[in-house]
Amino acid sequence: MNLSSEQKKLTEEEFLSLFEKYKTTGDIGARNQIVLNFSYIPQTVAYQLRGISQGYAQVDDMINQGIVTLIDCIDKFDADKGIKFEYYAFMRVRGGIIDLVRKQDWIPRRVREMSKRIAEAQMELSNKLMREPTMEELSDYMAIPIEKLSACSNEINNSVVFSFEELIQNMSQMGSSLESDTNEDFSPEKRLIKQEMRQVLKEAIDGLTEREKTVVTLYYYENLMLSDIADVLEISVQRVSQINAKAVAKLKTAMEKYVYG
Repeated sequence: MNLSSEQKKLTEEEFLSLFEKYKTTGDIGARNQIVLNFSYIPQTVAYQLRGISQGYAQVDDMINQGIVTLIDCIDKFDADKGIKFEYYAFMRVRGGIIDLVRKQDWIPRRVREMSKRIAEAQMELSNKLMREPTMEELSDYMAIPIEKLSACSNEINNSVVFSFEELIQNMSQMGSSLESDTNEDFSPEKRLIKQEMRQVLKEAIDGLTEREKTVVTLYYYENLMLSDIADVLEISVQRVSQINAKAVAKLKTAMEKYVYG
């Protein structure tokens, strides 16, 4: 279900009118108009996440899951809370697609075991060389073909990123902390949680290296794919993936300390 170039995007008033019609009469036509209007959300999220979901879920499957979640959003949305539907749907759809990928057994035991082996080898070789080893050096040190090592590294990096995505999704639901500031029910406690979360994440980002900040900005804020970032930085896609995973691991550690103490 695509929003064609000839399909005019609904205004907020038009959306609320259709939404009210669907909620009061159950008119499926009205619901489908809303789904069509916001169909870009599942597409946007699916294409953003496809770079780290390859081998686990197809883009079409992710989009379909996003559409299903979008319909559920329409059924559960409460317009009286002062939250824009677009924002609410984006968060829910992103969470739904991430859940789909997670259910595909995307972190098998062999990946966890290989992650530990690679981490230990990297530490040993770094101490020996007094610098970060290249993939070729790591391949020789571990006696593993570089193709296999690269494939394993990609799986490990993807698992780190999705683990962070899951944590952020869970945090977004903490005390309804991402509700609109215009919501009359937005309590001082919820406002404090929201402010604290932002501050913790800001400090964690400030602690990243310049290159890590660049990759995180281009990937999460500019919505560039890893291959596009590789072109911008003139490095390999695999290196971008490693930098992204390392940055995300740092952010995840900082956020986990805040969430779990």
